[in-house]
Order: sequence, then structure tokens, then C-alpha cells
Amino acid sequence: MMVGLSFALLSLLGVVAAAASGQTARVWAVYAYTINGETIPRVFPRSRALTPYGAYQLHEAGSAFRGRYVSVKAGADRPDARIENLSPYLVDNDDIKITSTPDVAVLASAQAFMQGVYPPLNESFNTTFFDNQLELADGSLISPPLGGYQYPSIVTVGAEDPQSLMVSGQALCSRHAAANLEYIASKEFWRTYEESAVFYNRLHTLSLSGHFDTKASSYANATAIAEFLDYQVVHNESLLHSLSAEDIKRARWYAGRYVFATNGNTSASGTTVDGGIRTIAGQGLASSVLNAFETTIQNRGANGKMTLQFGNYQTAVSFTSLLQLATTSPNFTSSLPRPGSSLVLELFSLESERYPTYPDPAQLYVRFLLHNGTRAEFVPYPLFGHGPSNTAIPFSEFQAEMQRMALGSTEDWCRRCNSSAVFCSGVVKPLPRQSAASKARKDRGGISAAVAGVIGSVVTIAVLALIGVVGFFLCLRTKRLRNPGLGGFKRDSKMASDSDLTFKNPQWGDAIKAPTASAKGHERHGSWEMKNKCPPRLVEQTVGPSSLADELEEEWDLHDTAPVRPREHV
Repeated sequence: MMVGLSFALLSLLGVVAAAASGQTARVWAVYAYTINGETIPRVFPRSRALTPYGAYQLHEAGSAFRGRYVSVKAGADRPDARIENLSPYLVDNDDIKITSTPDVAVLASAQAFMQGVYPPLNESFNTTFFDNQLELADGSLISPPLGGYQYPSIVTVGAEDPQSLMVSGQALCSRHAAANLEYIASKEFWRTYEESAVFYNRLHTLSLSGHFDTKASSYANATAIAEFLDYQVVHNESLLHSLSAEDIKRARWYAGRYVFATNGNTSASGTTVDGGIRTIAGQGLASSVLNAFETTIQNRGANGKMTLQFGNYQTAVSFTSLLQLATTSPNFTSSLPRPGSSLVLELFSLESERYPTYPDPAQLYVRFLLHNGTRAEFVPYPLFGHGPSNTAIPFSEFQAEMQRMALGSTEDWCRRCNSSAVFCSGVVKPLPRQSAASKARKDRGGISAAVAGVIGSVVTIAVLALIGVVGFFLCLRTKRLRNPGLGGFKRDSKMASDSDLTFKNPQWGDAIKAPTASAKGHERHGSWEMKNKCPPRLVEQTVGPSSLADELEEEWDLHDTAPVRPREHV
């Protein structure tokens, strides 16, 4: 521990000394995980899709990335963190890797974001780009549509694709769902449920009626309610006539608390075998980050300069928990980033030359930045419990920490999650049938199975032959001694009216009863049915799927402390 601390301290001193000597940070690669923009709330009787305002949010977020990492000339109020050797105008799919879940809102968010990063060429150039017209063989001229609209390659990975573990590792994880049920049955959940009852009843009276019934207006649906209120704040002018800004913040705070409890809280106790299963999505993302940075370092920056992942809030909450960001910023445990927010990791070095060559791995550093919404700045946060002044750590330390938390393999995920995903049947190796006892006997020098079989056969034949000979002589002796008569145990004194012992409805052999219900079946771990407590009534017909049956995919919001509230009683 002391050696690692000393190394980190020396690295920090090196960064400070380099900055003092006139060296500047040169970014070589960027990894970003971005939340989808505003979507149609699931309580509305419409398909869930990205709204026009949500597309605007993601386009603005992409433009912010362009200004920091892509544009040749940085703005006067922004640091020059442009990625070295990245194409500033034409999108190069060898340099940029983009992955999204197949969710309609998430995929549309990725498309809108990339139009901000690489806009149509007529916009990115000050003048019309040089090849805006193409002459065909017949002499006619055509122009690219939409002023040079660019088409970046976006890979979608569904839940049945093993690559989805890097973006949404909780989707088909059965034990993650069991951990959520444990939380719902916990004292912590019910304590929050009861203390927030007055608040949610008030929200129902003022704004939720018509979309949520009375019992569904509760902490059990905190994320769905916060999503609905966020949408109404933007599109319903009359909402703030009945609710205050503090009410909105408080609803977001409860939603953040629920999301962290089910996706980021690794300290909660329960019957779940793997205590870290709540952060399984973040562990998959950690594997993706580590692979992206190691690949670009191995290729010395020839490709993979920018890796962009798009998904929902669950993976982001899980990842920030693993990065230990709450050590210096406690609000990461009880608040949600805004729609279109990005978790950013930069791989950089300190250089004094104008055109530096790719550095050795020992000269590389990593820093984390949060771009919390479309109008926010890129704000650095310290990783892995470091102090606020140490926002950059050596890549070697970052690599060691990520290896500790990352998923080992697809097979590892399948076993830990007890998942029924299609790809698990092809990667999970069956357990060996040979018992430990037989293996131990073999290791001690015992005979092989083949030899034992031959010996057993010979012994069996010999025993049967001996029994046959003995039986033959016994039968011969019995025949000689037996006199003809009525038989039975009375022998000669038996009368004709005496009958031998008889049985009514005989049943020979062991009496085997048909099995009743099997003693072993599908076990329920942490289910509320086992707790002798009634579950909260979830969102019903007007609400759509419950937030406890599904894992909602709504946006993150404000990082702020818990709002001050008056003393309340249920």
C-alpha cells in the first residue's frame, strides 16, 4: 500500500513539475460513455422514442466533444485537448469506434451525437468542401445529400450478443435481478418508502393523477416519476404553477437514491452469493475501457483514438461506483446526471514539443471528466479515492485498478449471473462428471476403470456358477424328501377345507408411491413474497410496465445534495 501511495505521489509531483516547466497535456485517446437524451415517458400511450429536444441535447453534447477533441482550433475559453492525429473534418471509422444498445432512443441519441462531432461537410468547412459535386459517366453532376451529411459506423449490440456485456451487462443477469428483489425486501427500501409517502401523495394530488394511480405514486416508482416530471418541466408550462423547483429536485434525489441502491451499492448485505453483482454492468464497461486503451497503446495510436459507447443510466451509475467517485463527491451516490451526460476518460501525456511522437506507456496518464449535460463544462474528478488535487494518475496504476474490477471473460459473466442468454450455452464449459473421491483414488495409484471392470466380470461369473451348482444339489435333495399330498405347512394333517395363506390384492416387491410435489424446484431469493410484507403496488394500466418489473432506461439528472424538507409523518 505504501509503495503504491509513494508511486502515485511521485507521479503527481511529476505532473506538477511538468506543468511548471511549460509542458502541456497531449490527448492520445478518449473513451466516453454517454446517456441517451430526453425520451417519451413510458407512462404515455406512445412508443418510447427520442424526442426532438432529446436529439437537440445530444447534438449539443456532440458539438462540445468536437470543440474539445476534434476541431483544429479550440475556442478561446477552452483548453486545447484535441486528440493527436484525429481527422478534423472527415469521419474515419478506423479512428472512431461507436457502440450502442438497440434501444430506439439510445441509437437515435448516438446518431444525433455524431452529427455534432462530425457535422455535414458544408458546415465544418468555412467554404463549400472541394468534392461537393460528382460528375457521372454521362456528364451529369450530382451533389451529396444534406450538404455533405456524414455516416459514421454505429454498431448495435443486443442483449443476446456477448458484446452487449460491455454496454449493458445487467440486462440478462438473473442474479442482478435477484439483488434488486433483495433491495425491495430490505429495511432500507421500506424505510425510504414510508418516509417519502407524504411527499409522493402530495405529488399525486398536484401533478401525477391521470398517469399514476394513488398507490403507484410512491418511492417504488421513483425513476418513472422523476422521468415524467423532467419531461413535464420542459413541455408543460403549467407544471411549475403547482410544483416548486424543490419538488422536482427532491423527486430526482429519490430516483438517484433508488438507482444507486440497485446498481451501485456494493456494501449492502443480503443473501445474494456475489455481493458485487449490483455493479456487473460497470464491470463490463471497465473491461471495454481497458481493452480500448491497451489496444491503442499497442498500436501506438494508429487507430482507436476515440471510443464512444451509448446506453442508459444503469451502466453509468455502476461504473462511477467502481471508480470510487463518491469518495470525494458524495452526490454520486444519490443523484443522476442530466440527459446527454458523458463519463469521459482521457489518455494523455505531458509534452513540450509541438508535434510529439507517441510516448512510452510509462509516460501516459489517465484522468476522468464528467460532462454533465449539454451546457456543462468538462469537470475532472479524482479516481479510486485520490484527493481532489490528484485528478491524473499513471496509466500503470489505472490499468491495475481496472484489471481488478473488470469482467474476466464471457464465461465468468455467465456463471456469476446464472444467465440463460443464448451465448452462454456456447461458452460455459460443463463441470467434469468424475467425482473428487474417484479422482483421489486414481491419484493414489488405484487400478484403472477398465481393469476394474474385467476383474468384476470374472468374479461375477464365478459367483453365479457356484450358486448354480449349490442350487442344483439342493433341488435334487428336496425332490427326494418331498411326499405327494395336499402340501402346505400342515403336510399330512392338512384337511381339504384348509387353505394356504392368501393375500388380497398382492403387491410384490417394495411398495413405491407416486411422487407428489418435487422438493426441489426454482428457488426464490430475496423475493418480497418471503418477507411477510405486501409489496408496493406498481404502475398499472395507465403507467405501463412497472419500474420494479423492468429496469427503467431514463436519463440521469442533477448532482446536488438532498433537498431540505420539512418534518413529515405518514
